[in-house]
Amino acid sequence: MELVENILTQNPCYQAGKKITVRGLMLHSVGCPQPSAEVFVRKWNNPEAARACVHAFIDGNTGKIYQTLPWEHRAWHGGGSSNNTHIGVEMCEPACIKYTGGASFTCSDRDAAMAVVKRTYDAAVELFAFLCQKFGLDPLADGVIVSHKEGHDRGIASGHGDPDHLWNGLKSGYTMDGFRKDVNAAMGQPAPKPQLSPATSQSIPAAVQSIPAAAQPAPAAGSMAISDRGVELIAGYEGCKLEAYLCPAGVWTIGYGHTAGVKQGDRLPSQEAARALLKEDLKKYGDYVNACVRKGLISFPLTQNQFDALTSFCYNCGNGNLQKLVSGRDAATVAEKLLLYNKGGGKVLTGLVRRREEERALFLS
Repeated sequence: MELVENILTQNPCYQAGKKITVRGLMLHSVGCPQPSAEVFVRKWNNPEAARACVHAFIDGNTGKIYQTLPWEHRAWHGGGSSNNTHIGVEMCEPACIKYTGGASFTCSDRDAAMAVVKRTYDAAVELFAFLCQKFGLDPLADGVIVSHKEGHDRGIASGHGDPDHLWNGLKSGYTMDGFRKDVNAAMGQPAPKPQLSPATSQSIPAAVQSIPAAAQPAPAAGSMAISDRGVELIAGYEGCKLEAYLCPAGVWTIGYGHTAGVKQGDRLPSQEAARALLKEDLKKYGDYVNACVRKGLISFPLTQNQFDALTSFCYNCGNGNLQKLVSGRDAATVAEKLLLYNKGGGKVLTGLVRRREEERALFLS
């Protein structure tokens, strides 16, 4: 992580001198086609700057992080009570997008835009992992890491849609749930284990109770499904809660991030039940792998273990990176290149190294 301290000492927010007890972190994007963090640093470091100031900007061209306020300084970033509790970080946006109204935009070069988005995302993961460690924060806990949009949904920030609007508009595959998981992995720690004791099944929603035990997948090309072994690998890197909770977006969630049919008070009897739900939710990512087979991007016959490893990789890194990993490569090359996806902000991260090694070992077994 390349962190440059460039405190905006001339900004009225800095001069106000108020402090906060850090309870969380809020992720923003700048809302205009400007990849250079230095532009914002120069513009905001003066007494006439608008009543806005954040703790850091992430440069879209380099991934370099410019710290613009002391971390425990009260910033003007969220437009609500989040200013009193959260550190605010802005990701710069691609130059090749053009806003057409509100959060809507067009993009003239998606590849170039995605390069900027990936660069800022990776740097944000590493910065947030650093800040969570510095302030003793759990990245998977409710309300600790939120986007500006999620902050608005929770009633603690103004009505903005960033950075969700950018990721969704580019169909990048990035989500805040995935971001929180990546921060947790970047901290080099296993996913937290649930502390709840098993409950009876009477409070489990009908949709949960009706899920059958996972069957072994059919071997036909392009129609495989993840096995229990693959589910266990993924579950080892994801957080699990047996009691329904409100995620930062205000959605009732249970198990390993399952949301369909969940309501307040629902409980799961065991981690095995949570894994069954996870397996259902993983079908989408398995379908991405199957699509690569059907489109000929994967040219070698997949074994079950290879399919499981690639599904885990896709769940963590997204469909775009999956296609990049497998396109035009034989199995041996895929196994070799798999290990390269272990960085955040240009730096090797322990949690990702461990996950890639485990996925590779499964792929080769």
